[in-house]
Formats: sequence, C-alpha cells, structure tokens
Amino acid sequence: MEGYIDIHNHILPGLDDGPATLQEAVEMARVARKNAITEIIASPHHNECNHPSRNEILAMLELLRSALKKTDMPIIKIYPGNELRISLDLPEKLKAGEVLPLAESSYVLLEFPFEGTPFYAEEIIFRLRVDGWIPILAHPERIYDIQRNPERLGRFIDMGCMAQVNSNSVTGELGRASLETAIKLLKRGWVDIMATDAHAPHNRAPDFTGALKVAAKIVGRQAAQRLVYDNPGNIFTIEKRSSI
Repeated sequence: MEGYIDIHNHILPGLDDGPATLQEAVEMARVARKNAITEIIASPHHNECNHPSRNEILAMLELLRSALKKTDMPIIKIYPGNELRISLDLPEKLKAGEVLPLAESSYVLLEFPFEGTPFYAEEIIFRLRVDGWIPILAHPERIYDIQRNPERLGRFIDMGCMAQVNSNSVTGELGRASLETAIKLLKRGWVDIMATDAHAPHNRAPDFTGALKVAAKIVGRQAAQRLVYDNPGNIFTIEKRSSI
C-alpha cells in the first residue's frame, strides 16, 4: 500500500469554508502527507452559500499543484471534485458539467442538509443512478434523522448509494451523536469509505491516524484499511466520464 486516499477534503483555498490562503492550503497538504495521505480529492462545497464554478475550481487546483511542486515535501496527488448539496436540479447540473464528480469518475459526493433527509432525496438519487452516477453519501452519521434512526440509511444503500463517514466523527471530535452513529453504521457494514472532511491544517486536519485505530477495533484492521485505501481507490479505476 502506497498511502491513504482522502476523497472528501476542502483543501482548495478561498472557495468555501476551507483554507483562506494558498499558503494554508499548502500546509494542509504537508500535514496530510505527514499522516500518510498520498492522494486527495479536493471537494469544495456546492450549496446555497458556496457555489464556485467549474473553472474556478480547476484554476485553483492548478495553482495549488504548482505551489506544491515548489516545496520539498514528497509528492501528493490532488484531483478535482465537489461536495454537492442535494437539490432538485442536481442531475441537470451534472449533465451540463456545471458541477464536478470525484476525480473525473462516475462517483459523486452527495451531501444532505444536517437538519434531515429532504423529501425528494429518493427521487434525485434514482435520477442520478439512471444517469450512470454512483452517489457517495457524505457523513450520514451527522444527519439528524439518521442519528435518530440509522436504519434510514439502509434505503439509500439499497438504491445503490455508498456511505462515507468522517474520520473526526469516528474519533468523537464532532460530538457524541456523530460518534455513536458512526459506530452503529460501521457495525452494520454500511460504511464504504472514511474521509477526513478536512478544512484546515490543524483543527479538522487531514489525518486518519486516530480514526483508523478506533475503526480497527470495530471492524478489524484489514477492513479499516479498506475504508481509506481499497474502496476509495476504486474511484480511480472506474471508466472516466469526461476529460478535465
């Protein structure tokens, strides 16, 4: 194994609530590399408050890649993506190329509001699946109605969704409810991927170390490793939908 793969990371500066400066983004990459992360999918928010354009994301990605080449740190690969808030027009935005899948693949990182699952969630997931997309539900352990009833996630898994939990949920940094729900989902075998959802170099940092230890106690060491290497690695093996 070369290193861990982080598919949910807000490393691109100035596009959402992640780092404000390029220097801070470079420091995030340095922390990630120190913690054995060798590949990152940059996933700036696309929601009501943050909606950077495709061109803005790709331009900032190239700036960060260029800045990293000037450092002395080992190589870390960074790919384009989005964390996409579910909406009625999301399938159309993906078709038009207005928003980005993960690393040019058929996988999309889909976010529900923390307040709960929208009434149209099943309709949108069905349309995404018909269009050939594979939704990965971002941090379902943080969604209030899934915290109250984890079985609700099962319906979306039955529809072909994958589930991604946050490493800082597994370590308890995001509160007791997120921790307890993450543990329940891990025990049910409903977690496909763990990601850092990092926003800064230190607070909410790109680091799997503590979370892997916790996950290994719940599902075993090999299964925990699959959450941060084998399963996210499948994103890069599926046929690309487009050329970015």
